[in-house]
Amino acid sequence: MSGLLDVPRRTPARSTPTRRPPTERALLVLEVLLALAASAGAVGLVGGGLSLGGATARLPFGSTVLAGIALALVNGVLPTVVVVGTLRRRAWARDAHLAVGLALIGWILVQVGYLGWPPHWLQWTYLGWGVAITVLAYRNALVRRSRWRHPDHR
Repeated sequence: MSGLLDVPRRTPARSTPTRRPPTERALLVLEVLLALAASAGAVGLVGGGLSLGGATARLPFGSTVLAGIALALVNGVLPTVVVVGTLRRRAWARDAHLAVGLALIGWILVQVGYLGWPPHWLQWTYLGWGVAITVLAYRNALVRRSRWRHPDHR
């Protein structure tokens, strides 16, 4: 019997997770690996297990401890915060991926400036890594913005 006092039934919300785009998944993998590698490097620098030899004198203040702390903050904490923000679907995280890529590129350029030319093969590797993160972040931001502007586009 249908009447005025009938309360319409609400269908329960389905908790189907939305699949992340491939560019975002790639960014998450690259940034998690970067944070892990930077954290390991920072522990090595701060703890004295990683020796830079004569290059230590060319570091700011000649300190591997300060270099390790800077490495941990720039390439360890920053990507971790962005990964957590992405996993929690924070709006700011989409654009923050770009900051991670540019920070890594800047880190390598400054590092080569302090330690001298020619760069070590690891510096070339991480420079490429930073470029990859930057390109993927730019592409991810464009895809997300185009979906936001055009809701019919899936």
